[in-house]
Amino acid sequence: LWPVYNMTVYNGTKGAYIDPDAPVHVVTGSAGCNERHDPFGVPRPWTAFQNSDYGYTRMNVYNSSHLYLEQVSDDQGGRVIDSMWFIESKHGPYSYF
Repeated sequence: LWPVYNMTVYNGTKGAYIDPDAPVHVVTGSAGCNERHDPFGVPRPWTAFQNSDYGYTRMNVYNSSHLYLEQVSDDQGGRVIDSMWFIESKHGPYSYF
């Protein structure tokens, strides 16, 4: 998901996941059964990526400011279908405008 606060999407030009101006939520998971999923509806403005493949997420924490996520598809033989860096150069509570 793009950074969202107070029903406003913050995916600015400096990079949505570089010192984001709002919290970022990652929703990921696979149930593990052989049944397929219901199709997604129309993507909402806060949706950065969606996929119905079975798979898993890899997370690498490089240091106190850099985190890397990859979404891996089991349906596509282990291919990485999405990835993102989260970079936070300043730490502490958000100051909401």
